[in-house]
Amino acid sequence: MRSIPRVRPGLLRHSMDDQILVYDPREDKVHLLNPTTACVLDLLQEGGWSEDRMRDEVARRMNIEPSAELVSLSFDELRKADLLDTSVEPIAPVSDLARREMLRKVGLAGAAALLIPVITTLTATPASAVCTGLLTSGQACTAGAQCCSGTCNRTGLCA
Repeated sequence: MRSIPRVRPGLLRHSMDDQILVYDPREDKVHLLNPTTACVLDLLQEGGWSEDRMRDEVARRMNIEPSAELVSLSFDELRKADLLDTSVEPIAPVSDLARREMLRKVGLAGAAALLIPVITTLTATPASAVCTGLLTSGQACTAGAQCCSGTCNRTGLCA
């Protein structure tokens, strides 16, 4: 049995129905956790859970059959999204072969397949990165999007 990981400090979170939005100010990323992964994150933040008790509590809270695979996959998703504190005791990632086997087992459970842990990550793109062309400092812009670079001389299209 693996040790229970801890949530990385400094993350901001907001609950939305049965999902959680997590903002990572260090990486300037927003993560949307589905109900399964949100439930596991809640339990990790509460602390004091063993992996077996966590498996049973996730099942109780989500009204599903207990599944160690869902908890393991949730840990893996949280680790891949860099939401776990790896400075304490890093957890080993689930190998691709083990992950496929877990997904197969969860898939056999029917409706539980909809609860497979998922994290969707959005990254904020700086305005200067979305410009259509790079300008050297003081050069006149030739496309409206170049004005966002802050390097044009404001005599081109920006004027």
